[in-house]
Amino acid sequence: MDRREFLRSTSVAAALTAVPAAAAPPAAAAPAAPALQKGLQELRLAIAWDDGCAGPADWAHRLSRSIGALSGERWRLTPVFGVTDPTRAVRAGDADLAFDTANALLAEHRGFAYFAGLPGDQGLSPRQLQSWVSVGGGEALWDDLAGDLGLKPLLAAHTGPHTLLLATSRVDSMRALTGLTVHVDGLARDVARGLGLNAASLPAGKLAAAMQRGEVQLAECGGAIVSFASGLLPVAPFAAGTALNRHGSAMMLAVRRPLWDSLDPGAQAMLAGAAASEYQLSLAEEEAHRHMLFPVSPEREWPIAAELGHAVQQVAAAVVAHAASTDAKSRRIADSLAAFRRAAAAGGAASV
Repeated sequence: MDRREFLRSTSVAAALTAVPAAAAPPAAAAPAAPALQKGLQELRLAIAWDDGCAGPADWAHRLSRSIGALSGERWRLTPVFGVTDPTRAVRAGDADLAFDTANALLAEHRGFAYFAGLPGDQGLSPRQLQSWVSVGGGEALWDDLAGDLGLKPLLAAHTGPHTLLLATSRVDSMRALTGLTVHVDGLARDVARGLGLNAASLPAGKLAAAMQRGEVQLAECGGAIVSFASGLLPVAPFAAGTALNRHGSAMMLAVRRPLWDSLDPGAQAMLAGAAASEYQLSLAEEEAHRHMLFPVSPEREWPIAAELGHAVQQVAAAVVAHAASTDAKSRRIADSLAAFRRAAAAGGAASV
């Protein structure tokens, strides 16, 4: 979905034009500029989405502007859109930073799924995820995994706490799901297979056309903004009433590790602060525009929503347990998240 159409179709325009002033303090109040070199430092930011795509592309643009402003304009991030594998580009030295789904490294190690968002009820809400990563022990574990690949990961955006599993037609029975193809990300692909679905992963710009051609019948991209930006709402008018990745998916800013290690603590804090701010802004936008972009409509919801939701929980528990048993690192990550969940439940932490 083209950004201009998105802005015309919603009230997001006012929010987007107001964000830079709120997210980017004046130069006098900004932290010290990165101690890489004197003068302007140009960095390449690799992004999977096309520049015209609303949602993730806008988040990447805003994050780039925030980093530039917070650095006192000593840093200039040049976005490179439509990169097939942004994190691979960083690892190869073709980019300095990548803005991508936190599941982008799942093929390297299944432990990365814990930082993107687990399927069913196995994971954390977006705000709990940020708490676990930032102060609950998750960051050190994530750094350990990503450090082996030459990357420093930072939570940088989120698709929202309420995922939409959209479909081109109404499904009236669990049996009718068998053989249908669903676009989905992360460990939820294994959940989909456990439910008898075929799991696929298509570029955002090609997904709507594939659904129109009947090649894909279901798609789960996150919340209303990402679903709208991917062009799903006109071609997939039915909603399952539940989701595979119930709590949505996180996106990350992956920094080339040698670059990160070369920064002084002030510059590292500046990058982390810009990413954390964008994480909160993306959640706020989803909350503000979800019901406008995708109003509640019971007649469009599958009658098997409750039955499907129960099946998702059962399969997701088995999939996550298997991932946790992969190796010692996976077990440490799983134990840390479980301990955090127990502490959050005991303290009555908010679930959104």
